[in-house]
Amino acid sequence: MAAKITLPLMEDKRPTRNRTRRRHRPLLLLALVVVTLWGLYALGFFPLLTSAPLPPRPEDVRFSHPPVASDAAKHDVPAVAGRELVPLEAHIISKCPDTRDCLRELLLPAMIRVHEKVNFTLTYIGAPTENDGVQCKHGPGECMGNIIELCAHQLYPDPKIWLGFTMCLTKEYQSIPQRELVEDCALEHAVDFEKLNECATRDDGAFGMAMLRQSVKRSASSA
Repeated sequence: MAAKITLPLMEDKRPTRNRTRRRHRPLLLLALVVVTLWGLYALGFFPLLTSAPLPPRPEDVRFSHPPVASDAAKHDVPAVAGRELVPLEAHIISKCPDTRDCLRELLLPAMIRVHEKVNFTLTYIGAPTENDGVQCKHGPGECMGNIIELCAHQLYPDPKIWLGFTMCLTKEYQSIPQRELVEDCALEHAVDFEKLNECATRDDGAFGMAMLRQSVKRSASSA
């Protein structure tokens, strides 16, 4: 009977040569990097980088003088300042539907387009009386409405304020000069009602009546 042959077990041994190469590979790469950096330094590459100026930060930028527009650029834009405003005047009475329509359909559209080019004024129609008063077409209530609107013009020269206030009153001309209407329109157009009332009643009404007489005379002279 043949003897059983048992083969010797083989040990799992890897070649030592490959292990040695892998162990020294990082050292070779590090040496290569060092040699490369030294070569760049020797050629003068790093001084150029370190000496290059950095861009200034926005907060470090300063102007010694503000930029000045050239003479040609100045003449490209027409100068509005210094131009004489064109006079524009309308003669009205406060308690009248025709005044309402005139302001709404004619004057307001025109003022939206040319308000920066005109000197706009409202004057009132009436008849001066011998006792330093004024006779108004629709009675004393209309005279008081005219005075209130004149006071708004004097206190607030900006047409956007006093003309807006006047148009607000005119929308309900039948109610002029009721206090509720005047207060509502004053609130809507940022007009101080107390100042308005003080103007209309100053010197027992003599101040407002004097303004109305002057306005009426101006209208009469323009006719």
